Amino acid sequence: MFGSTRLSRALGLLLISLYLVQYFVPSSTSYLALVPGRTLPCVWNLVTAGFLTTNVFKLIVEVAAVLLLVRLVEPLYGSREFLKFMFVLDFSICFMVFAGVYLVFAITSSGTLLYTEFTGFHGILAALLVAIKQVMPDHELKLLGPLKITVKYVPLLCITLASLLLVYLQQLSQLPFLLLGSYNAWVYLRFFQQQPDTQLYGDPSDDFRFSGFFPPLLAPLIDGVGAVCGTVTRLRHSSEARLVVMKPLIPVNTPSMLGSDVADANRRRERGAKALEERLGLKKLQDLGDLEAPHT
Repeated sequence: MFGSTRLSRALGLLLISLYLVQYFVPSSTSYLALVPGRTLPCVWNLVTAGFLTTNVFKLIVEVAAVLLLVRLVEPLYGSREFLKFMFVLDFSICFMVFAGVYLVFAITSSGTLLYTEFTGFHGILAALLVAIKQVMPDHELKLLGPLKITVKYVPLLCITLASLLLVYLQQLSQLPFLLLGSYNAWVYLRFFQQQPDTQLYGDPSDDFRFSGFFPPLLAPLIDGVGAVCGTVTRLRHSSEARLVVMKPLIPVNTPSMLGSDVADANRRRERGAKALEERLGLKKLQDLGDLEAPHT
């Protein structure tokens, strides 16, 4: 189906199943959605809320999007890493909304948000757009006629349009999932995702800087703010990781995202990882030789 993978079809089936459950058993929404005031003891809603959709039109869009987007990312990450990515993003989004609501309650003493239902797969879709920016940042997409957009700007465009739509529809409770989904995905991929067959973590490439999501005019300002945030949070790449100049996983002019092109991309990453390990090994031997030289 549209070249979709088994995992993307399984995710689509999960979205449809949860929708049908809440449709035929309306009371189940209180247990499947994230309702911070009921999360204890219903802790499972920290996972289920991110996959629950209560609007049929939104469901159709989300199922179509997951069939399209997952097939671009999963073959490159691998099924296990992709599932890990999905779970980390889903749980982190829901937990941060849960914690944020209680923080607002502690400051304002208003319990309105405690029993607001937070749901939606749009947070994970936003995360997938960030992942696609990582693997194919320089690809161009045709919009209408001669209009084109580079993939690296697609997350900002989609999130901005979706945010404006949610504000217009007065569905502000949907915004936290959308914004946290995109930001948490960048943090995970930038600093915590393990590179295949290495002990290195994150993507230190310039293409994947936070300022890379925005027009170049704003880059100096955002980089300055990012430097301060990096100092405060102490999020840094290791010196070994910075030795690797990471490239897009898909060449710019690649006609297809799957098949042999994926295998070639993976082989390039493996060769780069082995070259790095050999370089580090030679450096260690040289350092040992320098230490032993005075004694010979």
